[in-house]
Amino acid sequence: PFLDLCLQETNRKYPFPFLSRECTRDYTIPGTEHVIEKGTPIVIPLLGIHRDPQYFTNPMIYDPDRFSPSNPNYNANAYMPFGAGPRQCIALRMGKINSKLSLVKILQNFDVEVMSKREIIIDNHSVGIQPKGGVKVRLSKKAKPCY
Repeated sequence: PFLDLCLQETNRKYPFPFLSRECTRDYTIPGTEHVIEKGTPIVIPLLGIHRDPQYFTNPMIYDPDRFSPSNPNYNANAYMPFGAGPRQCIALRMGKINSKLSLVKILQNFDVEVMSKREIIIDNHSVGIQPKGGVKVRLSKKAKPCY
């Protein structure tokens, strides 16, 4: 469904900025003599990867259809908002379900209006991704909720 595509695109454009890992064995970077030693902390820059045009066409454009099965327009190996592999977030499914449920309940009961339509500027002084100055929306209770 389209809601899944929207959540995937939102998680791509606004992920937690990085993943922390630890190198589990000595690793030589291909084409170099540089070795990352076992035990070295590794920081994976998710925000940079998710916004890299090498992996995502027009990365700054919000385009849920990039995740459509009929129109895959991204590198699946570069998309990892919840991590990947054996250390992937254990609450991945719960997070997705809670996000969908929250959105559905809000949209059933309220009309939502964005008060200032502008590109979101990220506040660089926080660990997570936060919009500088916030995002102002108006919620108006629906006269007759949708069920």
